Amino acid sequence: MALDFYRLDNKEYLFGLEDKQFEELSGIFTDFQYQTGLIIDQNGDFKMTVENQEAIISIIDRYIDKNDLNKNKSKTLTIIEFRTHLKDCSQRKLELQLIGD
Repeated sequence: MALDFYRLDNKEYLFGLEDKQFEELSGIFTDFQYQTGLIIDQNGDFKMTVENQEAIISIIDRYIDKNDLNKNKSKTLTIIEFRTHLKDCSQRKLELQLIGD
């Protein structure tokens, strides 16, 4: 796995991104870095607040609005699934611990 997502409070594993999925999300993570100054790296660790999750969801929503999602179905599926995971965690007010390889 390129990046694993755990609950920060009890270290429960929630989901993970493979290398290909991480690459497909790289534009989202770059926009997040420009917006916040925070880096999500597949080789490092990162604590993601609920506010960070909401920022990424907003970036994804803007991406969906301005891109043709039929061009790359694998990338689209990765982005939608990632958004779904983050939205669930955000709604449950879960802070996340991201652990890279």
